[in-house]
Amino acid sequence: MSNISDIELNQLRLLQLIFETKNLTRAGERAGLTQSAVSHTLKKLRHSFNDSLVIRQGNKLILTPRAEYLQSQLNRWLNDFERHILTQEQFEPAHSSRTFFIATSDLVEQSLAPLLIPHLSKVAPNIQVVFAKLDKRGFASQIESGEVDFSISVIESSHPALMVTTLYKDDYVSVVRHDHPCLDSALDLASFCRYPHILAGTGKDIRGTVDDALDKLGHTRKVQYKVANFSSAPYIVETSDAIFTAPRKFVAAIRSKFNIAEFEPPLLVPAFSMKMYWDIRNKDDQANRWLRQEIAKVAKQG
Repeated sequence: MSNISDIELNQLRLLQLIFETKNLTRAGERAGLTQSAVSHTLKKLRHSFNDSLVIRQGNKLILTPRAEYLQSQLNRWLNDFERHILTQEQFEPAHSSRTFFIATSDLVEQSLAPLLIPHLSKVAPNIQVVFAKLDKRGFASQIESGEVDFSISVIESSHPALMVTTLYKDDYVSVVRHDHPCLDSALDLASFCRYPHILAGTGKDIRGTVDDALDKLGHTRKVQYKVANFSSAPYIVETSDAIFTAPRKFVAAIRSKFNIAEFEPPLLVPAFSMKMYWDIRNKDDQANRWLRQEIAKVAKQG
């Protein structure tokens, strides 16, 4: 009775070579083994299969009936193993219909999607891209659970199950309606603070990055309006005296659609890095690697 639990994959590969060459020396050379190692392995295989497997007849080896049966089965099994287990299926963007999920904010969606989607429609016309709401507190769980493939945000994380790359660095610019009185002359910091301001973000806090920068200069501003989504702010800007200070890439993406004008804020607001996270388990996945490369390429061009 055969004892399959004692057999290793490399032993089966050697047995396949012995069956093919009917010569222990040539089989050993092709397997990169010494003559003694080949003899030792053959002895173990004979014991495991409880069969001589090959018998010397003159100057050549002949296969036993059991070995002849094993040869056809072994060839098929090893070929299938290599094709289905060891060889990764090739990902072809032009023919793939895979769906990818990206968790992010409306800020990134407004800035990135208008550049990414036209690009992907050319190189991978059949794939689907679904933008999902970013869970700031549970963004790592969104990725680990497989709910999303990528998460794009300014969140800083060293989570051991995630991999990360910086897509781009961005700074801030201020926007007002096209005929705003502040555009008539250079705007100093005191005047900047006197006008009403718009803040975009979730939660009840009415402070943002600009307020932190003003604190260091001993100034405060009046945040008169807070919106949950960046995309809502330009509509308020168009019809009020409010100033909206937002990431430069976002403003570049929407300014042609609104009657607004931009200017450099009269203070230094720290720049930030936009990061993309993905599951470490997918670092070698062809489709995942392809899309993150395409996202990075488009993000740097925008």
